[in-house]
Amino acid sequence: MGNRGDNKQSYALYEELKHLRVAPEAGTPYIYKRLDTQVHLPVEERAWQIRVPVPSTKGVRKSLKVTEKADAISKAEEMVLEIKVQLKQGVGVLPTPVESVVEKFLETKRALVRDAWESKEDRGRKSITEERYGLIAGKLRNYLTPFLGAKTDARNIPYRTWNDWQAWRIKNNTRAPKHPKAITIQNEMGMIRECWKWAMENGYVPFSPKLPFQNENLITDDKVKRETWEAHEWSSFARLVREWLNAQYEGTEEHLWDCWISYQMLFFLANCGMRVGELVKVKRKDVQFYQLQERADEWMNGKICCLVQVHPSTKTGAREVNAMGGDFAKRVWEKSKYKKKDDFLFCHLDGTPFTTSQFRKKFEKMIAFTNEDERWGKHFVPYSLRHLYATTRLQHGTSRTALCENMGVTETYLRKHYSKYLTRLATADLMKMDKDIGLGGKIISRGNDFAIPEVTE
Repeated sequence: MGNRGDNKQSYALYEELKHLRVAPEAGTPYIYKRLDTQVHLPVEERAWQIRVPVPSTKGVRKSLKVTEKADAISKAEEMVLEIKVQLKQGVGVLPTPVESVVEKFLETKRALVRDAWESKEDRGRKSITEERYGLIAGKLRNYLTPFLGAKTDARNIPYRTWNDWQAWRIKNNTRAPKHPKAITIQNEMGMIRECWKWAMENGYVPFSPKLPFQNENLITDDKVKRETWEAHEWSSFARLVREWLNAQYEGTEEHLWDCWISYQMLFFLANCGMRVGELVKVKRKDVQFYQLQERADEWMNGKICCLVQVHPSTKTGAREVNAMGGDFAKRVWEKSKYKKKDDFLFCHLDGTPFTTSQFRKKFEKMIAFTNEDERWGKHFVPYSLRHLYATTRLQHGTSRTALCENMGVTETYLRKHYSKYLTRLATADLMKMDKDIGLGGKIISRGNDFAIPEVTE
Protein backbone atom coordinates (compact mmCIF):
# COMPACT_ATOMS: atom_id res chain seq x y z
CA MET A 1 0.00 0.00 0.00
CA GLY A 2 1.08 3.56 -0.65
CA ASN A 3 1.04 6.30 1.92
CA ARG A 4 -0.77 9.03 -0.02
CA GLY A 5 -2.17 11.42 2.61
CA ASP A 6 -0.45 9.25 5.21
CA ASN A 7 -3.61 7.15 5.08
CA LYS A 8 -5.12 9.54 7.64
CA GLN A 9 -6.85 12.35 5.76
CA SER A 10 -8.64 11.13 2.65
CA TYR A 11 -7.59 7.53 2.15
CA ALA A 12 -7.93 4.50 4.34
CA LEU A 13 -6.23 2.37 1.69
CA TYR A 14 -4.39 3.49 -1.43
CA GLU A 15 -2.48 1.79 -4.24
CA GLU A 16 -1.05 3.02 -7.53
CA LEU A 17 -1.54 0.85 -10.62
CA LYS A 18 1.71 1.59 -12.40
CA HIS A 19 1.08 -1.01 -15.12
CA LEU A 20 -1.98 0.99 -16.27
CA ARG A 21 -1.86 4.30 -18.06
CA VAL A 22 -4.29 5.74 -20.68
CA ALA A 23 -1.53 7.67 -22.48
CA PRO A 24 2.24 8.15 -22.08
CA GLU A 25 1.75 11.73 -20.89
CA ALA A 26 -0.99 10.79 -18.42
CA GLY A 27 -0.53 10.23 -14.72
CA THR A 28 -0.70 6.87 -12.97
CA PRO A 29 -4.17 5.54 -12.09
CA TYR A 30 -4.74 4.56 -8.46
CA ILE A 31 -7.38 2.83 -6.39
CA TYR A 32 -8.29 3.74 -2.83
CA LYS A 33 -10.79 3.49 -0.03
CA ARG A 34 -11.94 6.71 1.56
CA LEU A 35 -11.85 7.52 5.25
CA ASP A 36 -14.85 9.84 5.13
CA THR A 37 -17.37 7.60 3.33
CA GLN A 38 -19.17 4.43 4.41
CA VAL A 39 -17.92 5.19 7.92
CA HIS A 40 -20.46 2.75 9.37
CA LEU A 41 -18.49 -0.10 7.76
CA PRO A 42 -15.07 -1.47 8.57
CA VAL A 43 -12.42 -0.53 6.00
CA GLU A 44 -12.28 -4.00 4.47
CA GLU A 45 -16.02 -3.83 3.65
CA ARG A 46 -15.89 -0.41 2.01
CA ALA A 47 -15.99 -0.07 -1.80
CA TRP A 48 -12.83 0.66 -3.75
CA GLN A 49 -12.69 3.95 -5.66
CA ILE A 50 -10.55 4.76 -8.69
CA ARG A 51 -8.95 7.89 -10.13
CA VAL A 52 -7.73 7.69 -13.75
CA PRO A 53 -5.77 10.75 -14.97
CA VAL A 54 -6.70 11.71 -18.56
CA PRO A 55 -4.85 14.41 -20.51
CA SER A 56 -6.72 17.76 -20.93
CA THR A 57 -9.44 16.73 -18.45
CA LYS A 58 -10.01 16.45 -14.73
CA GLY A 59 -9.74 12.73 -15.14
CA VAL A 60 -12.20 9.99 -14.28
CA ARG A 61 -13.10 9.37 -10.66
CA LYS A 62 -15.74 6.81 -9.67
CA SER A 63 -16.61 3.94 -7.36
CA LEU A 64 -15.69 0.44 -8.52
CA LYS A 65 -18.41 -1.01 -6.26
CA VAL A 66 -16.31 -3.95 -5.15
CA THR A 67 -14.63 -4.57 -1.77
CA GLU A 68 -11.84 -7.00 -2.77
CA LYS A 69 -8.59 -5.54 -4.12
CA ALA A 70 -8.22 -8.18 -6.84
CA ASP A 71 -11.68 -7.39 -8.14
CA ALA A 72 -10.92 -3.69 -8.02
CA ILE A 73 -7.74 -4.10 -10.06
CA SER A 74 -9.57 -6.24 -12.62
CA LYS A 75 -12.28 -3.62 -13.05
CA ALA A 76 -9.65 -0.89 -13.22
CA GLU A 77 -7.91 -2.68 -16.09
CA GLU A 78 -11.23 -2.89 -17.98
CA MET A 79 -11.93 0.78 -17.36
CA VAL A 80 -8.51 1.95 -18.54
CA LEU A 81 -8.82 -0.15 -21.71
CA GLU A 82 -12.27 1.36 -22.36
CA ILE A 83 -10.92 4.89 -21.88
CA LYS A 84 -8.08 4.16 -24.32
CA VAL A 85 -10.60 3.06 -26.94
CA GLN A 86 -12.70 6.16 -26.35
CA LEU A 87 -9.67 8.42 -26.71
CA LYS A 88 -8.71 6.61 -29.91
CA GLN A 89 -12.21 7.21 -31.28
CA GLY A 90 -12.15 10.84 -30.22
CA VAL A 91 -14.97 10.30 -27.73
CA GLY A 92 -15.04 12.25 -24.47
CA VAL A 93 -14.26 10.21 -21.37
CA LEU A 94 -16.52 12.15 -19.03
CA PRO A 95 -20.26 11.36 -18.76
CA THR A 96 -22.29 12.99 -21.53
CA PRO A 97 -25.96 13.44 -20.55
CA VAL A 98 -28.46 12.74 -23.33
CA GLU A 99 -30.03 16.13 -22.70
CA SER A 100 -26.67 17.81 -23.38
CA VAL A 101 -26.17 15.90 -26.65
CA VAL A 102 -29.63 16.86 -27.88
CA GLU A 103 -29.14 20.53 -27.04
CA LYS A 104 -25.71 20.66 -28.70
CA PHE A 105 -27.17 19.06 -31.82
CA LEU A 106 -29.98 21.62 -31.84
CA GLU A 107 -27.40 24.40 -31.64
CA THR A 108 -25.98 23.21 -34.95
CA LYS A 109 -29.47 23.07 -36.47
CA ARG A 110 -30.28 26.55 -35.16
CA ALA A 111 -27.24 27.88 -37.05
CA LEU A 112 -28.79 26.53 -40.27
CA VAL A 113 -32.11 28.38 -39.88
CA ARG A 114 -32.64 30.80 -42.73
CA ASP A 115 -34.60 34.01 -42.59
CA ALA A 116 -38.25 33.83 -43.59
CA TRP A 117 -37.45 35.61 -46.87
CA GLU A 118 -34.18 33.81 -47.64
CA SER A 119 -34.01 30.94 -50.12
CA LYS A 120 -31.80 27.86 -50.10
CA GLU A 121 -29.71 29.60 -52.74
CA ASP A 122 -29.09 32.38 -50.21
CA ARG A 123 -28.22 30.24 -47.19
CA GLY A 124 -27.22 26.87 -48.65
CA ARG A 125 -28.85 23.56 -49.53
CA LYS A 126 -28.85 22.29 -45.94
CA SER A 127 -30.49 25.38 -44.49
CA ILE A 128 -33.91 24.95 -42.87
CA THR A 129 -36.89 27.14 -42.03
CA GLU A 130 -37.76 28.34 -38.55
CA GLU A 131 -40.82 26.07 -38.64
CA ARG A 132 -38.70 23.04 -39.50
CA TYR A 133 -36.29 23.82 -36.68
CA GLY A 134 -39.21 24.11 -34.24
CA LEU A 135 -40.51 20.71 -35.35
CA ILE A 136 -37.11 19.02 -34.92
CA ALA A 137 -36.48 20.65 -31.54
CA GLY A 138 -39.93 19.72 -30.25
CA LYS A 139 -39.66 16.10 -31.34
CA LEU A 140 -36.21 15.55 -29.83
CA ARG A 141 -36.93 17.38 -26.57
CA ASN A 142 -40.40 15.91 -26.06
CA TYR A 143 -39.61 12.33 -27.04
CA LEU A 144 -35.94 11.38 -27.52
CA THR A 145 -34.70 12.97 -24.28
CA PRO A 146 -37.44 11.43 -22.07
CA PHE A 147 -37.09 8.07 -23.87
CA LEU A 148 -33.39 7.71 -23.05
CA GLY A 149 -33.47 9.78 -19.86
CA ALA A 150 -32.20 13.34 -19.67
CA LYS A 151 -29.27 12.51 -17.34
CA THR A 152 -28.41 9.14 -18.89
CA ASP A 153 -24.83 8.91 -20.16
CA ALA A 154 -25.21 8.95 -23.95
CA ARG A 155 -21.96 7.01 -24.32
CA ASN A 156 -23.49 3.92 -22.75
CA ILE A 157 -26.74 3.49 -24.71
CA PRO A 158 -26.97 -0.16 -25.89
CA TYR A 159 -28.11 -0.57 -29.48
CA ARG A 160 -30.98 -2.80 -28.36
CA THR A 161 -32.52 0.24 -26.63
CA TRP A 162 -33.76 1.50 -30.00
CA ASN A 163 -35.90 -1.63 -30.40
CA ASP A 164 -38.22 -0.25 -27.72
CA TRP A 165 -38.69 3.16 -29.36
CA GLN A 166 -41.90 2.60 -31.31
CA ALA A 167 -43.82 0.96 -28.44
CA TRP A 168 -42.64 3.67 -26.02
CA ARG A 169 -43.47 6.43 -28.49
CA ILE A 170 -47.05 5.24 -28.99
CA LYS A 171 -47.59 4.84 -25.24
CA ASN A 172 -46.20 8.29 -24.45
CA ASN A 173 -47.78 10.32 -27.24
CA THR A 174 -48.42 13.85 -25.95
CA ARG A 175 -50.76 15.09 -28.68
CA ALA A 176 -54.00 14.00 -30.31
CA PRO A 177 -54.77 11.68 -31.95
CA LYS A 178 -53.90 9.13 -29.30
CA HIS A 179 -51.90 6.93 -31.65
CA PRO A 180 -49.40 8.77 -33.88
CA LYS A 181 -49.45 7.87 -37.56
CA ALA A 182 -46.84 5.48 -38.89
CA ILE A 183 -45.40 8.27 -41.09
CA THR A 184 -44.99 10.44 -37.96
CA ILE A 185 -42.96 7.76 -36.17
CA GLN A 186 -40.96 7.16 -39.35
CA ASN A 187 -40.07 10.86 -39.61
CA GLU A 188 -39.06 10.94 -35.93
CA MET A 189 -36.80 7.93 -36.46
CA GLY A 190 -35.08 9.91 -39.20
CA MET A 191 -34.53 12.87 -36.86
CA ILE A 192 -33.11 10.61 -34.14
CA ARG A 193 -30.81 8.87 -36.61
CA GLU A 194 -29.48 12.24 -37.81
CA CYS A 195 -28.92 13.42 -34.22
CA TRP A 196 -27.07 10.23 -33.22
CA LYS A 197 -24.94 10.24 -36.36
CA TRP A 198 -23.94 13.82 -35.57
CA ALA A 199 -23.11 12.79 -31.97
CA MET A 200 -20.84 10.01 -33.27
CA GLU A 201 -19.09 12.30 -35.74
CA ASN A 202 -18.44 14.87 -33.02
CA GLY A 203 -17.20 12.48 -30.34
CA TYR A 204 -20.14 12.60 -27.94
CA VAL A 205 -20.94 8.90 -28.31
CA PRO A 206 -18.69 6.01 -29.40
CA PHE A 207 -18.61 5.09 -33.07
CA SER A 208 -20.88 2.23 -34.06
CA PRO A 209 -21.27 0.60 -37.49
CA LYS A 210 -25.01 0.60 -36.90
CA LEU A 211 -27.05 3.77 -36.51
CA PRO A 212 -30.38 3.82 -34.64
CA PHE A 213 -33.13 2.01 -36.58
CA GLN A 214 -30.55 0.52 -38.94
CA ASN A 215 -33.04 -1.98 -40.36
CA GLU A 216 -35.83 0.56 -40.85
CA ASN A 217 -36.43 2.04 -44.29
CA LEU A 218 -36.74 5.72 -43.44
CA ILE A 219 -37.27 6.89 -47.02
CA THR A 220 -40.73 8.45 -47.01
CA ASP A 221 -43.31 6.51 -48.96
CA ASP A 222 -44.28 8.71 -51.89
CA LYS A 223 -47.72 7.11 -51.99
CA VAL A 224 -48.89 8.56 -48.68
CA LYS A 225 -52.66 8.88 -48.92
CA ARG A 226 -53.76 12.48 -49.35
CA GLU A 227 -57.49 12.84 -48.92
CA THR A 228 -59.52 15.45 -50.76
CA TRP A 229 -63.03 16.10 -51.99
CA GLU A 230 -64.76 14.38 -54.89
CA ALA A 231 -66.63 16.80 -57.17
CA HIS A 232 -70.03 16.30 -55.50
CA GLU A 233 -68.45 16.57 -52.03
CA TRP A 234 -66.77 19.86 -52.88
CA SER A 235 -70.03 21.31 -54.27
CA SER A 236 -71.73 20.51 -50.98
CA PHE A 237 -68.87 21.98 -48.95
CA ALA A 238 -68.77 25.15 -51.08
CA ARG A 239 -72.42 25.81 -50.27
CA LEU A 240 -72.14 25.07 -46.55
CA VAL A 241 -68.96 27.10 -46.01
CA ARG A 242 -70.86 30.24 -47.09
CA GLU A 243 -73.08 29.66 -44.08
CA TRP A 244 -69.96 29.52 -41.91
CA LEU A 245 -68.88 32.93 -43.21
CA ASN A 246 -72.35 34.42 -42.65
CA ALA A 247 -72.26 33.17 -39.07
CA GLN A 248 -69.14 35.26 -38.36
CA TYR A 249 -70.80 38.65 -38.78
CA GLU A 250 -71.63 38.85 -35.09
CA GLY A 251 -67.92 38.98 -34.20
CA THR A 252 -65.52 41.93 -34.05
CA GLU A 253 -64.39 43.76 -37.17
CA GLU A 254 -60.97 42.10 -36.95
CA HIS A 255 -62.51 38.65 -36.58
CA LEU A 256 -64.87 39.14 -39.49
CA TRP A 257 -62.10 40.48 -41.74
CA ASP A 258 -59.86 37.49 -40.96
CA CYS A 259 -62.70 35.07 -41.66
CA TRP A 260 -63.51 36.85 -44.91
CA ILE A 261 -59.86 36.73 -46.00
CA SER A 262 -59.65 33.04 -45.08
CA TYR A 263 -62.75 32.35 -47.19
CA GLN A 264 -61.16 34.02 -50.24
CA MET A 265 -57.90 32.13 -49.63
CA LEU A 266 -59.80 28.85 -49.42
CA PHE A 267 -61.29 29.18 -52.90
CA PHE A 268 -58.21 30.76 -54.45
CA LEU A 269 -56.06 27.84 -53.22
CA ALA A 270 -58.57 25.37 -54.65
CA ASN A 271 -58.22 27.11 -58.03
CA CYS A 272 -54.46 27.59 -58.19
CA GLY A 273 -52.79 24.68 -56.38
CA MET A 274 -50.35 26.89 -54.48
CA ARG A 275 -49.08 25.86 -51.07
CA VAL A 276 -50.39 27.93 -48.15
CA GLY A 277 -46.81 28.93 -47.30
CA GLU A 278 -46.43 30.32 -50.82
CA LEU A 279 -49.69 32.23 -50.82
CA VAL A 280 -49.15 34.04 -47.52
CA LYS A 281 -45.93 35.57 -48.91
CA VAL A 282 -47.60 37.00 -52.01
CA LYS A 283 -47.45 40.80 -52.25
CA ARG A 284 -49.51 43.02 -54.52
CA LYS A 285 -46.55 43.48 -56.88
CA ASP A 286 -46.48 39.69 -57.40
CA VAL A 287 -49.96 39.50 -58.95
CA GLN A 288 -51.02 40.32 -62.52
CA PHE A 289 -54.71 39.92 -63.38
CA TYR A 290 -56.10 39.10 -66.84
CA GLN A 291 -59.40 38.00 -68.39
CA LEU A 292 -59.98 34.91 -70.48
CA GLN A 293 -60.94 35.69 -74.08
CA GLU A 294 -62.02 33.75 -77.20
CA ARG A 295 -62.50 30.49 -75.37
CA ALA A 296 -64.12 27.50 -77.06
CA ASP A 297 -66.08 26.98 -73.86
CA GLU A 298 -67.79 30.37 -74.10
CA TRP A 299 -69.04 30.41 -70.52
CA MET A 300 -65.41 30.90 -69.43
CA ASN A 301 -64.96 34.10 -71.44
CA GLY A 302 -64.49 37.09 -69.16
CA LYS A 303 -63.39 34.98 -66.19
CA ILE A 304 -60.63 36.66 -64.17
CA CYS A 305 -57.37 34.76 -63.80
CA CYS A 306 -53.96 35.89 -62.63
CA LEU A 307 -50.26 35.26 -62.85
CA VAL A 308 -48.63 34.94 -59.42
CA GLN A 309 -44.91 35.16 -58.77
CA VAL A 310 -43.91 32.72 -56.03
CA HIS A 311 -41.14 33.96 -53.74
CA PRO A 312 -37.75 32.17 -53.93
CA SER A 313 -37.75 31.48 -50.17
CA THR A 314 -40.65 29.04 -50.42
CA LYS A 315 -40.40 25.23 -50.51
CA THR A 316 -39.54 24.70 -54.18
CA GLY A 317 -38.21 28.17 -54.95
CA ALA A 318 -39.39 30.80 -57.42
CA ARG A 319 -41.88 30.02 -60.17
CA GLU A 320 -44.85 31.62 -61.91
CA VAL A 321 -48.30 30.25 -61.20
CA ASN A 322 -51.07 30.69 -63.76
CA ALA A 323 -54.10 30.70 -61.50
CA MET A 324 -57.81 30.36 -62.07
CA GLY A 325 -60.13 31.81 -59.45
CA GLY A 326 -58.72 35.31 -59.87
CA ASP A 327 -62.06 36.68 -58.66
CA PHE A 328 -61.19 35.69 -55.10
CA ALA A 329 -57.81 37.43 -55.20
CA LYS A 330 -59.34 40.46 -56.95
CA ARG A 331 -61.92 40.92 -54.18
CA VAL A 332 -59.14 41.17 -51.61
CA TRP A 333 -57.09 43.39 -53.94
CA GLU A 334 -59.94 45.90 -54.19
CA LYS A 335 -61.22 45.72 -50.62
CA SER A 336 -57.90 45.93 -48.76
CA LYS A 337 -56.84 49.41 -47.64
CA TYR A 338 -53.19 48.50 -48.20
CA LYS A 339 -52.49 49.45 -51.83
CA LYS A 340 -48.71 49.74 -52.08
CA LYS A 341 -46.78 47.30 -54.24
CA ASP A 342 -44.92 45.85 -51.26
CA ASP A 343 -48.08 45.33 -49.19
CA PHE A 344 -49.20 41.77 -48.63
CA LEU A 345 -52.27 40.73 -50.58
CA PHE A 346 -53.79 38.42 -47.97
CA CYS A 347 -53.28 40.43 -44.81
CA HIS A 348 -54.95 41.32 -41.52
CA LEU A 349 -56.60 44.67 -40.85
CA ASP A 350 -53.27 46.02 -39.64
CA GLY A 351 -51.49 44.98 -42.84
CA THR A 352 -49.51 42.09 -41.37
CA PRO A 353 -49.57 38.91 -43.46
CA PHE A 354 -51.52 35.80 -42.62
CA THR A 355 -49.40 32.89 -41.41
CA THR A 356 -49.84 29.26 -42.36
CA SER A 357 -50.86 28.52 -38.78
CA GLN A 358 -53.55 31.23 -38.79
CA PHE A 359 -55.05 29.97 -42.03
CA ARG A 360 -54.96 26.38 -40.78
CA LYS A 361 -56.93 27.34 -37.68
CA LYS A 362 -59.59 29.08 -39.77
CA PHE A 363 -59.67 26.11 -42.15
CA GLU A 364 -60.25 23.77 -39.22
CA LYS A 365 -63.13 25.98 -38.09
CA MET A 366 -64.72 25.69 -41.54
CA ILE A 367 -64.30 21.92 -41.58
CA ALA A 368 -65.80 21.59 -38.10
CA PHE A 369 -68.74 23.86 -38.99
CA THR A 370 -69.62 21.88 -42.11
CA ASN A 371 -68.86 18.55 -40.41
CA GLU A 372 -66.75 17.52 -43.42
CA ASP A 373 -64.71 14.75 -41.83
CA GLU A 374 -67.74 12.92 -40.49
CA ARG A 375 -69.89 13.51 -43.58
CA TRP A 376 -67.40 11.93 -45.96
CA GLY A 377 -65.36 9.69 -43.65
CA LYS A 378 -62.14 11.54 -44.48
CA HIS A 379 -59.67 13.83 -42.76
CA PHE A 380 -59.32 17.19 -44.51
CA VAL A 381 -56.29 19.45 -44.06
CA PRO A 382 -55.23 22.61 -45.91
CA TYR A 383 -53.15 20.45 -48.27
CA SER A 384 -56.44 18.87 -49.40
CA LEU A 385 -57.04 22.07 -51.39
CA ARG A 386 -53.83 21.57 -53.37
CA HIS A 387 -54.78 17.96 -53.94
CA LEU A 388 -58.24 19.06 -55.11
CA TYR A 389 -56.69 21.44 -57.64
CA ALA A 390 -54.41 18.74 -59.05
CA THR A 391 -57.14 16.14 -59.44
CA THR A 392 -59.56 18.68 -60.95
CA ARG A 393 -56.97 19.79 -63.52
CA LEU A 394 -56.19 16.20 -64.45
CA GLN A 395 -59.86 15.37 -64.83
CA HIS A 396 -60.26 18.37 -67.14
CA GLY A 397 -57.41 17.33 -69.40
CA THR A 398 -54.54 19.56 -68.27
CA SER A 399 -51.26 18.04 -69.44
CA ARG A 400 -49.00 16.59 -66.77
CA THR A 401 -46.10 18.78 -67.87
CA ALA A 402 -48.09 22.02 -67.58
CA LEU A 403 -49.57 20.96 -64.24
CA CYS A 404 -46.16 20.06 -62.81
CA GLU A 405 -44.71 23.41 -63.85
CA ASN A 406 -47.63 25.25 -62.29
CA MET A 407 -47.50 23.30 -59.00
CA GLY A 408 -43.72 23.11 -58.67
CA VAL A 409 -43.47 19.30 -58.65
CA THR A 410 -41.94 16.63 -60.88
CA GLU A 411 -43.92 14.29 -63.11
CA THR A 412 -42.65 11.35 -61.03
CA TYR A 413 -44.12 12.99 -57.92
CA LEU A 414 -47.40 13.68 -59.71
CA ARG A 415 -47.65 10.12 -60.95
CA LYS A 416 -47.08 8.65 -57.48
CA HIS A 417 -49.43 10.96 -55.59
CA TYR A 418 -52.27 11.09 -58.09
CA SER A 419 -52.07 7.67 -59.79
CA LYS A 420 -55.70 6.88 -58.96
CA TYR A 421 -56.92 9.93 -60.86
CA LEU A 422 -54.59 9.30 -63.79
CA THR A 423 -56.18 5.85 -64.13
CA ARG A 424 -59.66 7.39 -64.16
CA LEU A 425 -58.62 9.68 -66.97
CA ALA A 426 -57.70 6.67 -69.07
CA THR A 427 -61.25 5.27 -68.95
CA ALA A 428 -61.86 5.79 -72.69
CA ASP A 429 -58.65 3.99 -73.62
CA LEU A 430 -59.14 1.19 -71.09
CA MET A 431 -62.69 0.51 -72.27
CA LYS A 432 -61.90 0.14 -75.99
CA MET A 433 -63.08 -3.21 -77.39
CA ASP A 434 -63.39 -4.79 -80.82
CA LYS A 435 -66.93 -6.11 -81.14
CA ASP A 436 -65.86 -9.06 -83.30
CA ILE A 437 -63.31 -10.23 -80.75
CA GLY A 438 -64.94 -9.50 -77.41
CA LEU A 439 -64.16 -11.20 -74.13
CA GLY A 440 -67.68 -11.96 -72.93
CA GLY A 441 -69.54 -15.17 -72.23
CA LYS A 442 -73.21 -16.02 -72.43
CA ILE A 443 -75.29 -14.44 -69.67
CA ILE A 444 -77.23 -17.17 -67.88
CA SER A 445 -80.81 -16.30 -66.98
CA ARG A 446 -81.48 -15.50 -63.37
CA GLY A 447 -82.51 -18.63 -61.54
CA ASN A 448 -80.49 -20.92 -63.76
CA ASP A 449 -77.05 -19.59 -63.00
CA PHE A 450 -76.50 -21.94 -60.08
CA ALA A 451 -78.72 -24.83 -61.20
CA ILE A 452 -77.13 -28.30 -60.91
CA PRO A 453 -78.43 -30.61 -63.61
CA GLU A 454 -79.85 -33.93 -62.52
CA VAL A 455 -77.50 -36.85 -63.10
CA THR A 456 -79.15 -39.84 -64.74
CA GLU A 457 -77.63 -43.23 -65.23
